[in-house]
Amino acid sequence: MKPAEQPPVTVVVPCYNEANRLGRIFELIRQAQSRNWEWLFVDDGSSDSTAQDIRDFAETVSGVKLLSLERNSGKGCAVRHGLAMGIGRLVGYVDADLAADPLLFDRYSEDQTLLDGEEILLGIRVKTHDGNVQRLLYRHLMGRAFQTYASLATGLTVYDTQCGFKLMSRERAAELASGMTCDGFAFDVELLMLAKKAGLRLREEMIPWEEQGDSRVRFRHIIQMAFEILRIRRALGPVRDS
Repeated sequence: MKPAEQPPVTVVVPCYNEANRLGRIFELIRQAQSRNWEWLFVDDGSSDSTAQDIRDFAETVSGVKLLSLERNSGKGCAVRHGLAMGIGRLVGYVDADLAADPLLFDRYSEDQTLLDGEEILLGIRVKTHDGNVQRLLYRHLMGRAFQTYASLATGLTVYDTQCGFKLMSRERAAELASGMTCDGFAFDVELLMLAKKAGLRLREEMIPWEEQGDSRVRFRHIIQMAFEILRIRRALGPVRDS
């Protein structure tokens, strides 16, 4: 990627102690060099070799950057910083485990409604007979219960707020990041509420999803998310479909 060239897409990848599973995304990036994308890893105060592994990898390919946070603050904090710093025409985020394929962003790289900041794209995980969405049953049921709660609490009517696959214009990414305050796992709800408050349409697209195991979300996080959503609801008020 030439120094003065704006990449078509920035992919933000929040990381916390991901050293054991960075190999797959590193290989994907190597194979996608012709796209000239920006890959912005945000290390959330990892205690393992995550940050150094990314630094070493960045020396071997173009377009890879590392933002290191001084301490572990939460996934929401990491994503917020990444959205604020992305320089691509479009800025999106995915998880480091590649449960969702970031190269699917390529389908939307020339989408004018996204580039104009009229919409935010959010992937949704819908279990169908074709097997494109592979999720453990208990996670699926827990997710649906959480989604019902989030909808009742906030007024959001989207199918899947928590899917780690979202894409928006650079300007909208920076704007929304500036209003985000949630450091924990409920940050997606806050992001979508802010988007609705800003007049953006929420475009839901079914995507393939393959759970990788070793989820960082525990039951205590679900409880924390429930209280975070109430705090966000008090701060922003409910959203209404237009």
